[in-house]
Amino acid sequence: MKIIVIAVIALAVILSGFFIAAGPEPHIVIPGEVLWKVGFFPITSTLMAAWLAMLVLILGTFLMTRSMKLIPSGAQNFIESIIDFLYGQVEEIAGEKNARRFFPVVGTFFLFILVANWVALTPIFKSIGITKDYGHEIFHEMQLKAEKGKPFDKDKHFLAWQMEDAGGIGVAQSGAKTFKFEIHAGEDPGDALDRYIIALAEFYTGFVPHADAAHGTGHADPADVAAAFAALEADPGAPKFIAADDHGHDAGAAHHAGVTSPALGTTFTALDFPGDKIALVYPFFRAAFSDLNNTLGLAIFAFLVIEFWGFQSLGFGYLGKFFINPLKNPILTFVGLLELLSEFIRIISFAFRLFGNIFAGGVLLLILTFLVPFLAPLGIYGLELFVGLIQAVVFAMLVLVFAVGAVEHHGDDEHHERHDGGHGDGHGAPAVHHEPGAVQAH
Repeated sequence: MKIIVIAVIALAVILSGFFIAAGPEPHIVIPGEVLWKVGFFPITSTLMAAWLAMLVLILGTFLMTRSMKLIPSGAQNFIESIIDFLYGQVEEIAGEKNARRFFPVVGTFFLFILVANWVALTPIFKSIGITKDYGHEIFHEMQLKAEKGKPFDKDKHFLAWQMEDAGGIGVAQSGAKTFKFEIHAGEDPGDALDRYIIALAEFYTGFVPHADAAHGTGHADPADVAAAFAALEADPGAPKFIAADDHGHDAGAAHHAGVTSPALGTTFTALDFPGDKIALVYPFFRAAFSDLNNTLGLAIFAFLVIEFWGFQSLGFGYLGKFFINPLKNPILTFVGLLELLSEFIRIISFAFRLFGNIFAGGVLLLILTFLVPFLAPLGIYGLELFVGLIQAVVFAMLVLVFAVGAVEHHGDDEHHERHDGGHGDGHGAPAVHHEPGAVQAH
């Protein structure tokens, strides 16, 4: 009986999710969505998320430590215990001397990546943002090509949702209908317009054409275009195409480029949406490391700081592990060049490992919210908490291990083979001294 009750409750939760929490068809974009531009500098949703993670770290640390006490308690004790644990891990691997140098960078990497990954699981991510009106955007693309008198030079794919309001700030509606349209390379703007008229009539009025030209290629049937246009005109909430000479609808129509419909023989200069719009929500925040630009930025900084530590410790002797005299040992020369190559490959490894895991998790949550809303994503949220932690640990630990390898003295064997000044072990073998806690990383 208990199992039946649990099953009924779970089923009820799943069914209710389709009505109150079902997301629209996923629109997956790899780069961060550009929200604004400051001069030539784009402000993306992933950059906003990175700034938010920084703000959480700075404000959180300030609030927890604003009343510092010699004997910590409460929030201060929590922060100090985290820092103490992280420092202990760094010291265990790098040794006491190097830990003081490495910890500020390694600890910052860990905390920043962890907070950015976990903050991205909050409800404000991927749901609230500015809307982009694709209904007008599609027609505007046709206007630009018609004004130049050229066909489209490449395919253009459009996917958007039916929304009540496409201006300002919007929220993605539960289970919103999806509109899809494609403009083909080499297509004339007029032919694309005829297909667009049919596609809008199908979406808004339920019009059924004789041929599926709206989502195919080639010329649309003039009879279908005329019937689709009439269906749009008859429906008060459907989009309305405004002709060049119809100034009663749009006083500024004469100032816009016109697109002539081959089937209707009419030139249209504007498009009006009196009812629902076709738009997408561009979220204010998307997981910072679901954008390759951000992970690449971290990877480049990690590479530079590791090389800096290497030169700081060994001077130009740091290059000795990469450039070995081929007359002395050709094999080690080849190995040195491979190691030099691996230094740069680390940038790609760092960037794609973090990006791949975080981006894949975001896509999985998006798909499950669409397919099985409300219940299925809950388990994935728990998994993503773990993945966010693991990725922060892996990135920080790899930086630490590579840093330890960079500051090690290479060629120690030759140094210890000298008998004068060296101390043997009583059997003629040289003694090799290592700093306590140091890791051999080659």
